[in-house]
Amino acid sequence: MENKDGTEPAFFCVPDITGFTKFIATTDVNFSREVIPALLRKLIDCNVLKMKIGEIEGDAIFFYKTGRLPAVGRVAAQCKALYKTFSDFIRSVKENDPENYELYLADSQLGLKIIIHYGDISIANIKGRIKLLGQDVIIAHKLLKNKVEDYNYILLTEKYLSKIKDRENLQQWFHWENIRTGSETYEFIGEVGYRYITLDEMEYLLEEEISLMLKPSKKTAL
Repeated sequence: MENKDGTEPAFFCVPDITGFTKFIATTDVNFSREVIPALLRKLIDCNVLKMKIGEIEGDAIFFYKTGRLPAVGRVAAQCKALYKTFSDFIRSVKENDPENYELYLADSQLGLKIIIHYGDISIANIKGRIKLLGQDVIIAHKLLKNKVEDYNYILLTEKYLSKIKDRENLQQWFHWENIRTGSETYEFIGEVGYRYITLDEMEYLLEEEISLMLKPSKKTAL
């Protein structure tokens, strides 16, 4: 539903490869050129919520979905499925290319963080390409660089959390007793509050539940 100013509310899910810059700078170019695109393709296909892609920025996929906010359980399943896809991919490299795995991936050089946000966007068509505009788009991008030191985690902004009416359901899916609080301050935007939890602490989300939600989907729209 469009707002009076022409913007529309949107849910953001941005999986980002942690350690990407160091990996590219220190890894054999032929290996990184093969691994990163293959990993991104796997993550793109792991689209439980049938989201669209705003853009791909080297190591991050900017998923978004307009309309009704996805249920908390499905958001949690999406995050868990992305992490499982990431972990399975790294494991497959270990099995199929053990030499390069030991050289470049054995010490958990790569991780996965997932930014979850909600806000308003404008959609512009620039020479046939969709471009997302608005302050909330900027916030989702900026949160990719934050003070969280973990390598594998989900970051949920307070703006997203404020839209969740069923707090009990939220606490169940995101293991509230282990969730931590943080914030970042940006020029012209101000303070952006968030909660975060490591993906390893979400192991209670059963694989069977993900399987029920993870169904083959059509090619993700750009």
